[in-house]
Amino acid sequence: MFNTIKEVYDWLYTQKKITKREDLSRIKKCIEELNIVTNYKIIHVAGTNGKGSTCSYLKNILKNTMKRVGLFVSPYVISFNERIEVNDRYISDAEIMYYANLLYTYSNEYKHKYNDVIPFFELTLLMALMYFTDRQIDIAIIECGLGGLLDATNILNTNLAIITNIGYDHMSVLGNTLEEIANQKLGIIKENMTALCCVKPQLKQQFKDYCLQKHAKIIFVDEYVSDIYLDNKTHFEYKNEKFSTSLLGIYQAYNASLAIEAARFIDSSINDNIIQSGLEETFWPGRMEVVSSNPRIILDGAHNIDGIEALVETMNSLKDDKKIKVIFSALHDKAYDKMLNCLDNIADFYYFTTIVDTRASNPNEFLQYTAKPSKVINNIEMCLSEAIQDLKENEILLVTGSLHFISIVREKINNFLKK
Repeated sequence: MFNTIKEVYDWLYTQKKITKREDLSRIKKCIEELNIVTNYKIIHVAGTNGKGSTCSYLKNILKNTMKRVGLFVSPYVISFNERIEVNDRYISDAEIMYYANLLYTYSNEYKHKYNDVIPFFELTLLMALMYFTDRQIDIAIIECGLGGLLDATNILNTNLAIITNIGYDHMSVLGNTLEEIANQKLGIIKENMTALCCVKPQLKQQFKDYCLQKHAKIIFVDEYVSDIYLDNKTHFEYKNEKFSTSLLGIYQAYNASLAIEAARFIDSSINDNIIQSGLEETFWPGRMEVVSSNPRIILDGAHNIDGIEALVETMNSLKDDKKIKVIFSALHDKAYDKMLNCLDNIADFYYFTTIVDTRASNPNEFLQYTAKPSKVINNIEMCLSEAIQDLKENEILLVTGSLHFISIVREKINNFLKK
């Protein structure tokens, strides 16, 4: 039994599956044996980029209709608690310990009975479902962990499927082409349901064909988005109605539109004031997050080529005549060669650094993929200190390359900002 939250995490993070998941039989057994009942509406969200902010927009809109809304997301930026939320309240450490103790006992019984391990993500999902039941929620927004078809979340009986932008990521698991990756994401669309999507034009026929087979209705929300522009907010029109969100990014207009359409699907009586209020309230750490206005410092957790392309598009809209310095670090299994090639379109100078992680890259590797002026500073604190100290009025400091990297920078950066 666990007496501290550290003990919980030490156990959770070491629970790894013995073999590659081939079906959803394990999570199905767990839900049945734990007598978990999901007697609430479930919105299922898959995609490569944009899942987190879409989920957050939708949660904020729906909670303003006086519904109790559960949110399950991954990964987190600041703390594990972010994974499980009801309305604006994260699950507490005490609650995590309570459910972890229940699951620890059950997982040992499961291992003895089936000679199998319940892995980290499935344990976390079970914790969320138990928590949602106890909190008597009305609606759950469930984000896929990886893919869709064989993601543990796909065992749930869902009312609505949302698929955000699809790009190249986790290719060793999901496939080497966009079409193969899309097929995994499409797996969350079940018979006779509605799917809201925002995907590249080259994938739309594949989506239409899949939904036709499933007798599912599909709505491509991107076809109704127009007039996007940025100032200190993201402004756009959806179906000829004006909206704005506090999250910066051209892509945020599409994420917000997915949330708008989903909210209207769940509650057809919802009014535009409630929608706008929910969009304005949304905050998503590490996504085009302005942590300092003077000097201008932006954190963005883009960690694949599609995320970087969207970031570059947004920065081009924001930078005016300012120069951009980039602090960059990426995990070794990411396509950082392509990421840097894209960032070269806006970067005037790079600081390359690293993190303490088994998946971290050697920052010297980055040098061969750019001809822009750069400097390697292995220590994050030293890198931040020098970059911020040298930042001029006509310059923006952009920190990007990895969500894990951004979460570490977020913890440390206040120590180096000018008071």
